[in-house]
Amino acid sequence: MRNWSSSLTTLDFSIVALYLALTLGWGAWHARKASENTESFFAAGRTLPWWLAGTSIAATTFAADTPLAIAGLVATDGIAGNWFWWADVLPVVIGTFMVSHLWRRSRVLTDNEITELRYGGRPAAALRLFRALYFGVLRNAIVMGWVNLAMLKVISLALGLDESESGMVLAGLFALTVGYTLLAGLLGVVLTDFLQFGLALSGSILLAVFAVSDFGGLSQLLDGITQSQGLEGNTRVLDLIPSPADGEAFWAFLAYVGVKSWSSGNTEGNGYIAQRILATRSERDARLASLWYAIAHFALRPWPWILVGLVALARFPGLEDPEAGYVMVMLDVLPSGLRGILLAAMLAAFMSTIDTQLNWGASYLTHDVYARFINPNASQQRLIWFARVSVIGLAAIGSAATLGMDSVAGAWKLLATIGAGTGLIGLLRWLWWRINAWTEIAVMTASLVGANFVAVFTDIAFPFSLVVVVGFSIPIAFMVMWLTSPEDASVLRVFYERVRPAGAWAPVAIQTEIPLRRIGLRPWLDVGSATIGIYAAIAAVGWLLFGKLAWGLAASGISAALLFYAVRGAAGRDGEHKASAARQTG
Repeated sequence: MRNWSSSLTTLDFSIVALYLALTLGWGAWHARKASENTESFFAAGRTLPWWLAGTSIAATTFAADTPLAIAGLVATDGIAGNWFWWADVLPVVIGTFMVSHLWRRSRVLTDNEITELRYGGRPAAALRLFRALYFGVLRNAIVMGWVNLAMLKVISLALGLDESESGMVLAGLFALTVGYTLLAGLLGVVLTDFLQFGLALSGSILLAVFAVSDFGGLSQLLDGITQSQGLEGNTRVLDLIPSPADGEAFWAFLAYVGVKSWSSGNTEGNGYIAQRILATRSERDARLASLWYAIAHFALRPWPWILVGLVALARFPGLEDPEAGYVMVMLDVLPSGLRGILLAAMLAAFMSTIDTQLNWGASYLTHDVYARFINPNASQQRLIWFARVSVIGLAAIGSAATLGMDSVAGAWKLLATIGAGTGLIGLLRWLWWRINAWTEIAVMTASLVGANFVAVFTDIAFPFSLVVVVGFSIPIAFMVMWLTSPEDASVLRVFYERVRPAGAWAPVAIQTEIPLRRIGLRPWLDVGSATIGIYAAIAAVGWLLFGKLAWGLAASGISAALLFYAVRGAAGRDGEHKASAARQTG
């Protein structure tokens, strides 16, 4: 196995240095615009077109941890292990057609602000504060921790450094990312994400081509998997959907698709997804941005990672740390001259996630904690100052979180379990007037307590632990909802008049004398067509790669037709986006 530390050329280092210099310069260029006010710093002045916002979301989900975790899933669970995150197609698409335009219509600065627009009184204020600290600090730190962990593995293996030396290099890269995040605000972050996404995606495709070619082609790769895993193991590794005969793997697949998708998934597009959607220039752009993210994230990107994961499985069977296989393939197959590009691509993936987590987390601490509870009369200059201090503080917390992690995929599963049940309630608060603040408080508390109880007192493995937590948290949430009073009529009226949600809002619609909008059939057809279209695209690429030409072409045609239909739905054929623009400017 080769080591980059002995073969990186001056050209390689120059490429990396040029990329880092451009990144910092880009942040400095946007510093003045970002410093105007908090809407510029956190929402880019609400001027983002759909393609830029959607690409930025996709870039955020493509960090240095992602290909490493995929390689680990392929090594331990085969290609079907990716259903852990492929199951999230449905909640993302539901968010696209049911909620994304409502986020934009709400005109809030952070998605957490919607808490006190949708709910009222002390419970709403307490929930807003809790969510700001829980998501903006705790969960944010976990995400930054696993992204740092993945980059630490890349640096250590690629440069042949020990743990302390790798940590010093990572600290420098992290500081650079913090620097341009401080300067650029969301607009600079999003524009940098666009460049980083292109570089990272190109790098992953390039590596997949070289990895498979170095093995002698796909047929030789399949033979290599058979030799390392046996004939039965080959079938298990390559199955897109596990067979019922696979026992636990099949039941895990059902748990992902049948439970995790709607209960733990991001059904309403909150967090950094909502931040980008809130920054778009119209409701039409909000829907298209969310749909483009779903297509890019699930359909366009996974197969280069999977191919490299398969090469790692065949070339390095039995690795103690299967996530390291991705980097080891990089070290073995890349010719001189491309290593700098691939290293820059990994840096781009790393930085595009860290910059988003820092800017988004700082928006919570600034807008939902400092400006809401500590200094409501703070000037815009004071808020920008506090935002930049928050970025530095979150960076320190994220760095500390890295020390407590040893597996990227393990951290993914931890977050899914402690959020089990929250996805359903998050969606229902937009569709049903009866959901109140206590419902959200109950489901978040129950899932957090349930996840820790299952982890400490049982031997139930993931994803079955998630199913148990869902069965515990959701009944508690609905029980608390029925035992507590609905939100005050005046609060519901303000929310309904501003957001105009569709669904079960009849009592509020009668009170406001605004006609009730039913969801209707078309959004559900859009959800179905986009979901099936994305899954068909995933299957089509796999079948074409592994020689099932007829199946691959058929799936490609189905995918193209269904996604075309979904895009037309997201674009708003009935002129809804024009009416929305008139309301916002009128």
